[in-house]
Amino acid sequence: MQNMIKLKFSSQDYLFFLSTSKEIVGINRKLDQTENINSLLFIDYQKNELIKNTTSFLNNQKFNNVILWGEKGMGKSTLIRSVINYVKKKNKKKIIILEILSNDLIFLPEIIYKLSNLKKKFIIFIDDINLSPEKPELSIFKVMIEGSILSKNQNIAFYVTSNLRSLITSVSTKDLNDIEIKDKNASLFSLVERFGLKLGFHKCHKEEYLEIVKHYLKEYDLKCSKSVIENALSWSIKKGGFSGRIAEQFAKNQIGNDYS
Repeated sequence: MQNMIKLKFSSQDYLFFLSTSKEIVGINRKLDQTENINSLLFIDYQKNELIKNTTSFLNNQKFNNVILWGEKGMGKSTLIRSVINYVKKKNKKKIIILEILSNDLIFLPEIIYKLSNLKKKFIIFIDDINLSPEKPELSIFKVMIEGSILSKNQNIAFYVTSNLRSLITSVSTKDLNDIEIKDKNASLFSLVERFGLKLGFHKCHKEEYLEIVKHYLKEYDLKCSKSVIENALSWSIKKGGFSGRIAEQFAKNQIGNDYS
């Protein structure tokens, strides 16, 4: 009994699984204070699809588990949190996010069993998933998504983010022949195929990046001048490219600056 997972939360909207103590704990974090769905630009298709799926889940209709894959810094994790917040406020119903780290997926069967007995809606959130085919977490996760008698719960959905390239390249090619490498990659691809909804995120163009910069400058009540735009482009070069995250970081860096 001492080794069983303990539920240590009350009315929080955000939970986190602590593997060292085997506890699901509540995080006192207000989602609507940090995630704004209107700040996520140029991903309208992904936004609308996730809203539809989350609404179906909340209203006990057919829904899919979701993997959001693609370029880093393009809003995958933020989109999940902001959509959940948007849907629950619009429908005036509660959804709880439970974040689990990739390395802790071995505990997933017991976690799902515990949650399935609660009259609450849970979205299990796994950020930047990276699994090795040699470890048991991959096979456990696959059957928990689809295949196990525990995988069909109307009160539990999986929302996962991944670079996908890093997921596939996690296969070590050392001392492996081509067939073994293909088998291991096939195992990872078979995990991806178990997600009914796959949403891709791609690098933004220069013009899109600058529009996002202008959006955040306006949101933070900051000036936007020609020199600021030039600085935003220089910032992107230093940071390695164009993305929503880099645009937001630039805008935050401008707070307190004099644009005269």
